[in-house]
Amino acid sequence: MIMHPDYNNSILNVTATILKHYHAPSIYASIPELEAYLRYQPKHVILVLLDGMGIDIINRYLNPDDFIRKHLKKTITSVFPPTTVAATNAVLSGLPPYSSGYLGWVQYFKKEKTNQIVFLNQDFYDPNIKFDFVFRERYLNYPTIYEQIVRNSPNQKTYELFPSFRANGFDSFSQQADRVVELTKKDEENFTYIYWTEPDFTEHDFGTVADQTEQVLRLLNEQVERLSQQINQDTLFIVIADHGFADVVGIDLFDDLEIMNMLRRKPSMEPRATNFFVKPLMKKKFKNIFNKKYGNDFILYKKEELYQAGLLGFGVKHPMLEDFIGDYIAISVSDKMFNFKEHSKFLGHHAGLTKKEMEVPLVIFYKDKDNL
Repeated sequence: MIMHPDYNNSILNVTATILKHYHAPSIYASIPELEAYLRYQPKHVILVLLDGMGIDIINRYLNPDDFIRKHLKKTITSVFPPTTVAATNAVLSGLPPYSSGYLGWVQYFKKEKTNQIVFLNQDFYDPNIKFDFVFRERYLNYPTIYEQIVRNSPNQKTYELFPSFRANGFDSFSQQADRVVELTKKDEENFTYIYWTEPDFTEHDFGTVADQTEQVLRLLNEQVERLSQQINQDTLFIVIADHGFADVVGIDLFDDLEIMNMLRRKPSMEPRATNFFVKPLMKKKFKNIFNKKYGNDFILYKKEELYQAGLLGFGVKHPMLEDFIGDYIAISVSDKMFNFKEHSKFLGHHAGLTKKEMEVPLVIFYKDKDNL
């Protein structure tokens, strides 16, 4: 089933609701179900993002009385593309990809002529190419949710808890939970954001229909429930995901010489939302051949059509968006994805327009006030 993001009912709107609670401006709609809890003026607010925990696996593996499913207040959507780079930055900035400029794992930077892995600050096709600056800091910087909160509510303290790939990060979600329990016992008003990499890592390797995925999700549910039991009462506890997942079959794009020979640079963005920069005199031919070969599995958008469809959201357009997006973008609506390099070993992936990828949870828990 094809599904578009709903920018009135998405992870972006979770951030908008939180920002407005702390008197920070946002042009994006609030979520009434979350607003209702924030009216109690909680002393501590916790926002947990579990990477890849879509509604599909929640319904598949958790029972109605399991904590995450029991306290699921609403199904919301991701942003487009429903992928970690675009979605986590939407949460942390309060901006859709249209405004943040964060689109996918690989983004083309025209001035430096590089297909950058934006999270790693290295060229995707040639990691030996070195740069003496950080692309995210130079081109994709934004005021974070923490900065916006403190600017508009100076008495608030803010914290972020990341895995060990960040300095002072944590080796397990359990350790993050222990730390956030400590933060709720502080005699201060605070906001804490937790990001954890599972079940995304496991779903990539094993797919969504796998014992390993079920095991990871159940362990996460246990830790979330433990956290809910140990936090102080005056704490609002919110759990979301950045995107869901689809089980996938890879297509070795570089083996298709007919398509590759029509491109003026290598593909970018995501395997299920793939950017094509086409040679000027070959655009009509590219569209016809692409649709003949792959039209059953991908929707091919021109850049202008992508904007008109509103998939990237709305607001102030990022100044580099025109450079980032190619002449065409092919978005998967099936189980297919394009392999940019070698044959992919991934059994699960995301960034397409299927319901499984787009639907994510809004879980809310507030001790003694959970009967709203």
